[in-house]
Amino acid sequence: MTGTRALSKFWMLTNDFTQNPFPVLEYVRRESPVRELSMPGGGRAWVVTRYEDAKAALADPRLSRDIHVHFRLMSERSGRLLTPPAEEANHLANVEPPRHTPLRRAISFAFTPRRAEALRPKVEQIADELLDALVAGPVPDLITGYADPLPVITIAELMGVPASAWPDFLRWSAALRNYSPTDGSGVLDANIQELSSFMAELIARKEREGGEDLLSALIHAAPERRLTPTEILSTGFALMTGGNDTTASLVGGVISALLTHPAQRAELLASPARWGKSMDELIRYVSPISNALQRVTTEPVELGGVTIPSGEVVIISVMSTNRDEEQFPDHPDRLDLDRHKPAHLSFGFGIHYCSGAHMAKVITEIAARRLFERFPDVRLAVDPAELRYQQNVVVRPLEALPVFL
Repeated sequence: MTGTRALSKFWMLTNDFTQNPFPVLEYVRRESPVRELSMPGGGRAWVVTRYEDAKAALADPRLSRDIHVHFRLMSERSGRLLTPPAEEANHLANVEPPRHTPLRRAISFAFTPRRAEALRPKVEQIADELLDALVAGPVPDLITGYADPLPVITIAELMGVPASAWPDFLRWSAALRNYSPTDGSGVLDANIQELSSFMAELIARKEREGGEDLLSALIHAAPERRLTPTEILSTGFALMTGGNDTTASLVGGVISALLTHPAQRAELLASPARWGKSMDELIRYVSPISNALQRVTTEPVELGGVTIPSGEVVIISVMSTNRDEEQFPDHPDRLDLDRHKPAHLSFGFGIHYCSGAHMAKVITEIAARRLFERFPDVRLAVDPAELRYQQNVVVRPLEALPVFL
């Protein structure tokens, strides 16, 4: 690419970009690191591509994650009143201080590394059961048969959901993945209502009976840490959407990377203790998050020498920051399991850093390790160039990952 005219005004929303974004992002980082993006329905967004600018943006209170600020902007642009559902409007990712502060304090104790580590045996059991089922098929797809269901079932287990309800959770998770506030069909709203009713009944049962699960921990927390029923319900929804999608994208991406990097896979299998230590480099390289959840400027903000006006959508390209040559000067496009401090931004930065980051790492580590331990000769059933990614503004999931076991 030799000039800015090489990119269309919808440059980040094209299928070509989805399938191979890194050359475009390298160009944008160099030529216009804070760049406009036109939206198909009208309006625009500003894309931040450099690591230091992104880190500053993620920590800047003038770039709001308050869902009500977002819905006001969408209402103005669409010409009709849009209101966020309570299930989406009362969890950490969609609120800002001062409300965010007590919510973060209340939830942090329930999302501890210790709780994630305690789930290891159960995650291994679920992974093995899913792998057993894959063996019976002709050409297994590691996305639909493994990467997608493993996080859903694990998070359902974490919340104390009965195993009999896991199929419904898989269906609801798929529906929520495609939810849009401007959708007028009513189908997605119906799925939200179904999940909301199920979660409300589950929360009521946990109030009466308690348990060792996450929902029980939130419901029966000390008074100073206790959430409202709506906040607990909304937290459950956040786990079902952000938690599932991010981890599924991560599991599929890491497995795909190791399938195409046999030397690194052999290193990990030869030294099992390296799995945990290598996760951050794998996450940096894979970039399961395309872009951080969108922000809206509440006043003019300067980033990368560009002043973004108030009332504008800002998209932080995590994929770009994770390959930024300034932050990762030693071949950022290379998977290097010995890379020193691969400080990626896949789980965010600042007050909105992902509470479930350690859980996502545990699930991904177990998923990849159990697959390659049980099937050391597993290989792709297609040429790597044939793998395709789903077009998604936030996560970067593969459409399919067919293999020979």
